[in-house]
Amino acid sequence: MSPVIAPTVTGATAIEVANVSFRYGRTVALHDVSLRIPTGTITALLGANGAGKSTLLQCAVGLLAPDAGDVRVLGTSATQLTPAERARIGYVAESQALPGDLTLAQYERWLAPLYPRWDHALADTLRARFALDPARQLKAFSRGQRMQAALLCALAPRPDVLFMDEPFAGLDAAIKDDLVRGVLELSGSEGWTVVIASHDLSELELLVDHVAFLANGRLRLHQSMDTLRAEYRWADVHTGVRDVPLPSPRPAEWVRAESAGARVRVLLRVTDEDATRAALQSRYPNTKRITFDDASLTDVFIGLARERLDGNRQGANT
Repeated sequence: MSPVIAPTVTGATAIEVANVSFRYGRTVALHDVSLRIPTGTITALLGANGAGKSTLLQCAVGLLAPDAGDVRVLGTSATQLTPAERARIGYVAESQALPGDLTLAQYERWLAPLYPRWDHALADTLRARFALDPARQLKAFSRGQRMQAALLCALAPRPDVLFMDEPFAGLDAAIKDDLVRGVLELSGSEGWTVVIASHDLSELELLVDHVAFLANGRLRLHQSMDTLRAEYRWADVHTGVRDVPLPSPRPAEWVRAESAGARVRVLLRVTDEDATRAALQSRYPNTKRITFDDASLTDVFIGLARERLDGNRQGANT
């Protein structure tokens, strides 16, 4: 695959991942991952199961220490964060345990003194928005309600940085919409930096400013959504030849390719449409016409996720 294209970072950097590697025994979870996340942006961290997303987030909040490299959050190494610095960082995980014997109100009262910026009014607003009963024990909440309660308790301290690990998994559409709107509205008005690891691409496409894609522990793509929308395109090549084969190995710039009859459909990065058209015309000399269409985040995600299933590309976890 072509080299990682990093978005241009013009402002302050909230999170900097520098050459981070991590192993679970013989299993490589992260390999030499580097990226910078600008302050006040929302970044989607994408990848198939086992790609390293959760491991990277756990390194970022100091739950894991990298074998090599470093993650700096708000200017401090994640392994050296002070309690005051940790109070400025929120973390919500799909598997996050809550103290089930406590009511939501009791849990909030226990947490509030730990966070100097705990905003009781914001907690009240979120509780009402999510229709959560403060007198109910957390163990009696549904899966969606537990995630909403966890988000409430992560947002009430008004964090400068919020990490969310698969926050939408298993939730119905209405609850997802509430979570997305809550994060979008608050992060925009407060200038928070948010990193979301998730498979729910339809919600994320409208929410995020940047996309980072991990495959088998390696960073494969890191771009702004504006760049991704502008540069990743579908090219429909009407070859004039029936059952035209796809090239093997495929060109490095091809993210995804399909062939049906006399038509080849290629998802690729297009920075110069005329040059791309000429390259495709050269590969398929009998081509009658070539048209371009926009690609969605889901299109790019599927193409990159399938990359590891394509024997023409190698390299991760070595």
